Amino acid sequence: MSAPSFSETEKRPFISVVIPALNEEGNIPRLEREVMEVAGRLPYDFEFLVVDNASTDRTGELVKDICRRDSRWKYIRFSRNFTGEMSMTAGYRFASGDAIIVLYSDLQDPPDVMPRLIEKWLEGYDIVYGVRTARPGDPAWRNLAVKAAYRLIRYFSDVPIPENAGDFRLVTRQVRDALLRCDERNRYLRGLIAWLGFRQIGVPYERRPRQTGVSKAPFWDLFYFVFNAISSFSLKPLRIFTFMGFGLLLASILACVFYLYLALHGTAPQGIPTVILLLVAAIGLNSLGVGILGEYVGRTYSEVKQRPLFLVSEAVNIQIPKE
Repeated sequence: MSAPSFSETEKRPFISVVIPALNEEGNIPRLEREVMEVAGRLPYDFEFLVVDNASTDRTGELVKDICRRDSRWKYIRFSRNFTGEMSMTAGYRFASGDAIIVLYSDLQDPPDVMPRLIEKWLEGYDIVYGVRTARPGDPAWRNLAVKAAYRLIRYFSDVPIPENAGDFRLVTRQVRDALLRCDERNRYLRGLIAWLGFRQIGVPYERRPRQTGVSKAPFWDLFYFVFNAISSFSLKPLRIFTFMGFGLLLASILACVFYLYLALHGTAPQGIPTVILLLVAAIGLNSLGVGILGEYVGRTYSEVKQRPLFLVSEAVNIQIPKE
């Protein structure tokens, strides 16, 4: 990409890079090196906002050292782990740029893709999301599970959510302002941003394997991730059980008619085991349906409490307004 030039009187675009972090001390020096190398080649003004999700290693110490050397780097630390979704939410809230890029501190999403995101923004797109064409370093079964999860989320969602698109993306200030108007507590930012609309486009890239540290997303978290995404953006699970209920009711009526016909002709089978199996299946189905309904009720309960999305315990090179 050839970078555009700006005259001395023309305002240079200001870009915020939001960097969620959790126990990434092994990646921070490399993060600074790679990000600054990319930023140094571009004719834009930058700020780099690291949101520390209460790391227990030297992540905060290393980032604060960068902040002392370069005022463009800013640091926010949560009072506890409020999840990665809230790290990004805080980054979006406190970023000052004309455009905002989310880049994870594990560097599996390459910083050298950022110029391509910016290029699409300058072409007029409001949301530019990275599309993962490959996930090297992960086992084949995990890659298949992730692909299946994305397709499942897309099928159940009431809004089109791009497949194989993570949180590595660029959004404009206008999109950010619209996003901040969505103050629900149960957040799935990929879906929220898709729900906002605006002009969107994907940029394909190859994800890199993690070089240091360990993944903060165990395999079992994938199930919670999928369920959270579906229940945040769709009522389809509830509707499915409504239709299944009608289907079972219809099947039971037909079965009663059929068994009555057999009884009248003296050929009705001794069906106690069948009745027991059907009863167990019905109980299991009801329990699952009630559980899903309970999840939706529980989410409503958490929204009603209106607790803060996150709490900041420390900030460097940035003023956090009092709420």
